[in-house]
Amino acid sequence: MYYPECLPPMLDFLDRIGMPFKAGPFGQDGFLPGIQIVNGVMLIDPDRLAGSGDVLHEAGHIVVVPSRWRSRMGNDVIESLDEVVAADPDAADDFKLQTSIKMSEFMAQAWSYAALTDLGLPPECVFFPGSYKYHPDIKPHPMAAWVESGTHFGIMALSQVGMTGGLGLFEPLGANGLPPFPTMAKWLQD
Repeated sequence: MYYPECLPPMLDFLDRIGMPFKAGPFGQDGFLPGIQIVNGVMLIDPDRLAGSGDVLHEAGHIVVVPSRWRSRMGNDVIESLDEVVAADPDAADDFKLQTSIKMSEFMAQAWSYAALTDLGLPPECVFFPGSYKYHPDIKPHPMAAWVESGTHFGIMALSQVGMTGGLGLFEPLGANGLPPFPTMAKWLQD
């Protein structure tokens, strides 16, 4: 596992913010090795993780979903969200839910970076070699560089749903009175 020393503070962080998870030998993989999502709860098998930062990234997918639908999340978050929209007539008109559907990947990347910053951990914990389908030799990792420069679309989306303020290129769009990213006004969507 990449950066195993980062996992304990990440798990403490998830516990502190109220993101439900269980750690143990679950034996099955979900979308990523060592992580399953069942009814909005992350099951984490530390022995199967590719990188400790995958925990924050997958948590990011869950926490940006409005709380009333979060318990419906499964391994394929986008498929779960599509099922929510199909089953709940209010879901199609909910701006925060629609933003979490359309911008899920970007929001999870930016959210996990903000969490790393809060924890004082290096970006490489989430943006480790080979992650996000980038060649392991590309340094710095492009995703980390985009977030750090304020040009990452996840910052805009987190700002639009009221989880943080804007930064960099997206600062005017995020003029919502909240402190600028990576400071988060809230870690879990209402």
